[in-house]
Amino acid sequence: MALACGAGGSSRTVYAQVTASVEAGISDVLYDGFLASAAASISPTLRWEHPRGRGFLSARGTYLRFESGNQSLDGSATGSWFTPLARHWRGEIGVAAGASDYATFASFNHGLAEARLHLMDGDRGGWLGATLGRSSFGSGPRPVTVVAMGVWLLRADRTLFVSLDRSFVGETAYTDLRSSAQWRGDGIVLEGIVGARLWSREGGRGVFGEGSATLALGRQAAVVVSAGRYPPDAVSGSIAGRYVTAALRLGSISVRRPAAPVFLASPHASGSKRSITTDTRLEIQIQDDDVRLTLYAPGATAVEISGDFTDWRPVALSRNPANGDAWWATFRIPRGMHRINVRRDGGPWMAPGGTTRSVDDYDGEVGVFTVP
Repeated sequence: MALACGAGGSSRTVYAQVTASVEAGISDVLYDGFLASAAASISPTLRWEHPRGRGFLSARGTYLRFESGNQSLDGSATGSWFTPLARHWRGEIGVAAGASDYATFASFNHGLAEARLHLMDGDRGGWLGATLGRSSFGSGPRPVTVVAMGVWLLRADRTLFVSLDRSFVGETAYTDLRSSAQWRGDGIVLEGIVGARLWSREGGRGVFGEGSATLALGRQAAVVVSAGRYPPDAVSGSIAGRYVTAALRLGSISVRRPAAPVFLASPHASGSKRSITTDTRLEIQIQDDDVRLTLYAPGATAVEISGDFTDWRPVALSRNPANGDAWWATFRIPRGMHRINVRRDGGPWMAPGGTTRSVDDYDGEVGVFTVP
């Protein structure tokens, strides 16, 4: 099935995106102070994203049934809204809420509001943040205050994070130092986190770590294997424990909703004197689990693309031997809305013709296209 993304027209509709997935699996769980137990789990997730990446809402639930017959239920929801980038600075306002019930011995709930200031500089950046709210368990609600900072670094197919936070929950106080990394390969994603709890008062101490591997089975299914140890979290009410889990993930399932129309001005990319409509034109072709992207760039001697599906690293396209004006490459791209830029002959990055121009995270311009 081929989809030609035509250029022309003075307005386009950009779509917000809702994605849904569900994981079902088996786990071996050991909460601190309890015996190890096997459990069956199911975890549905729902996420909404603003069409220009200015905000998101996410909800997740997890149900565990242990071999003893006991049950555990957890639900949470988070959301954030981002301000436009001003030079290298961007603000974020977030909210979070959740509730947990562990077997028959404990229940928790919390509500939080967070503010962050992000510094963004190309493939690296950092942030400062503060969180205020309430967490309730045992004797009743207790005030929550968290101050945090972090830095991040992007390198091709790798993402690295380091963060430091100090949490106060009633009389409990503790500091967590974390380092995490993510690597994306062809059909596989590896993630890991290593941390230490320090300067703790009634919050526990020690080293913790978690890791996971996600292996794609197709466009709508993946196997997820994860294991690790996590510390108690008085903010969200999680009990310290160890686990090993193997699960099957189905989704994400895209449900596109019309958002506000985007009215296009003259079709010129930022920094370019030429029309993106006539310089490049994008065509999408679905081939089983793969997506072939073809860029028509008359007269070009080299064409590169970058997008969210390449982690924004440039990828050189190959010339179509049957049509010297066409350049192509094949990718694994999930269904839904994606962002892309194109560069010809080492020139400026542009939104290709046939896509909707949108402001990116750095207030530049990218092209938006949808894989149905």
